Amino acid sequence: MDSSPETAQIDTTGPEPAASGVVVQAHRPDPARSTPLTVAVKRAIEAVRDETRALRADPTTDLKTYEYGKSQALLDLMRARSLVPPAAYSDELKAELADFKQVLEENIGLLELHMNAVSEVVQLMSRTMIDFDSDGTYQAPFPERAR
Repeated sequence: MDSSPETAQIDTTGPEPAASGVVVQAHRPDPARSTPLTVAVKRAIEAVRDETRALRADPTTDLKTYEYGKSQALLDLMRARSLVPPAAYSDELKAELADFKQVLEENIGLLELHMNAVSEVVQLMSRTMIDFDSDGTYQAPFPERAR
């Protein structure tokens, strides 16, 4: 067997070397590597659920506490996300992300409902103030409804 460079065989069954000569490995689901992101997603789910529960229990609740919790959860998610490539997401993390999406959709729907109610109240108050300030000589056009 000749071992000269001209006749040497290259193994093409393994991972391809990158341009820098470093061998690039394909990522596989890795529960251990996904753990920081899984924990961050679970915390974010709880922060959003807490706000949703509070809004359902009392629509006039002060949302500052929940706003802080959601902001902190977002920061945690961004930090943890940078540690885990999507190809390494574990099945547990994928399930948590699906749950998170559902929880967010529910929260967004409830917040939209509350924002629409606030908009209607503001519109009613604005019309009332315009009517009160007007002597009827000129009728000011009412601004279009906010979208």
